[in-house]
Amino acid sequence: MNGMNGWKVRMRVAVVAALFGIGLLSACNHEAGRDFAAGKRTWDQPHDIRAEDIASLIVTDSSGNTGSIVSRDAIGQFLEAIQEATAEAAKPDIRPPDMSIALSLKDGREHPLYFWLAQNNDRLFVDLGRSAEYYTLTAKGKNVILHLLDETRKSLNSRFYA
Repeated sequence: MNGMNGWKVRMRVAVVAALFGIGLLSACNHEAGRDFAAGKRTWDQPHDIRAEDIASLIVTDSSGNTGSIVSRDAIGQFLEAIQEATAEAAKPDIRPPDMSIALSLKDGREHPLYFWLAQNNDRLFVDLGRSAEYYTLTAKGKNVILHLLDETRKSLNSRFYA
């Protein structure tokens, strides 16, 4: 009988350990799901694009007007602004984008991003290279991008009207 009790004890320990493991895995998955739902995943997490990989930023507004940003400092500021953007859990129903900004990489590739920075959908952008995921910029990120765009617009206007 003693051998039979030892087997029952080992079986109970194994069942308890399995239940504990399942509970732990479920809790981890639940936390990961909450992180995504809470928007904690940012644009830069799976990205390996660095400022030094970018030759220029090509800005195209909704009217088709195009300009470029080549300043290393401005490119770095832009990249910092979008790296803090958080993923959206659902695809919002929105109007056509206000502008696109393509990251023109030094290896010849372009990585287009589409932005909504006006009206009710401000601070959104989409990265079609990532299964059309939507991201929300931080308020600071939006202000940085708007400042860079304003400086670019002033620079273009001074060249045309000088």
